[in-house]
Amino acid sequence: MFAAVNAWSLPQDLPPAEQVAAVARAGFGGIELVLGENGPLSFDTALAEFQSLADQAASLGVSITSLATDFFWRVNYGAAEQAERARAMDMTVRMLDRAAAARAGAILVVPAVVGRADEPRRRVAYADALNRTYEALLTLRFDAEDRGVVIAIENVWNRFLVSPLEVVELIDRVNSPCVAAYLDVGNVLAYGYPEDWIELLGRRLARVHVKDYDLRRPGAAGFCPLGEGSVEWPAVIAALRKVAYAGPLTYEGPGELADIAARLSRILADNCDLAEEKT
Repeated sequence: MFAAVNAWSLPQDLPPAEQVAAVARAGFGGIELVLGENGPLSFDTALAEFQSLADQAASLGVSITSLATDFFWRVNYGAAEQAERARAMDMTVRMLDRAAAARAGAILVVPAVVGRADEPRRRVAYADALNRTYEALLTLRFDAEDRGVVIAIENVWNRFLVSPLEVVELIDRVNSPCVAAYLDVGNVLAYGYPEDWIELLGRRLARVHVKDYDLRRPGAAGFCPLGEGSVEWPAVIAALRKVAYAGPLTYEGPGELADIAARLSRILADNCDLAEEKT
């Protein structure tokens, strides 16, 4: 396991090449780049730019661990309109192409949004979201396999896939080595325990986001700096080691790079003798 950071933690006006350099200087082993419909990296950015970023990262001793986007909060596989579902699938393929060029290995996907945490009414029926997600992944698995990139489904506050057993069942039904889970440790603490998710997901765990969450402050106000919340990091690291997870632990959230790196390094050093391992 090794420390990585999501590009949302960096100034948003920082060019991607400078993001990579800043992460390397701070001592991280990897970076999760972010795509937007507009911005320095988009779904239309040339593949050659991602190849160049991967080469730059390798020369600095870091890796591009994955690609993320907030696009799927707006348009996703569970949407009621078929045109929106088709657009989400098209954007997924574009992400897969760019992840392959960046040698990233995985993309982060929010597959459906039944509703946000503060929405009293559902956007779509849960069963419809689940069936549409399954159908989309049955098709997209072949695109992912062709490119050797994992579609990693993240647990977020979208009132969907709220149990690790549901995630396990969905992934196993799709039955592809390139459809797996992206666990966000902080997100899950509001309604479960990350060690349960880790142990149940097991081999299906492709990537991990590390955030902390203070249960004394419900809602979005509960997110806090690493080590200051309710996450039992010894239990989390022990569970990750139990299932032989050896990938990046990627911080996602606000903060100064040096402080984030120090906090994450401390968690690794205190709980895991693999702190220096990079895969």
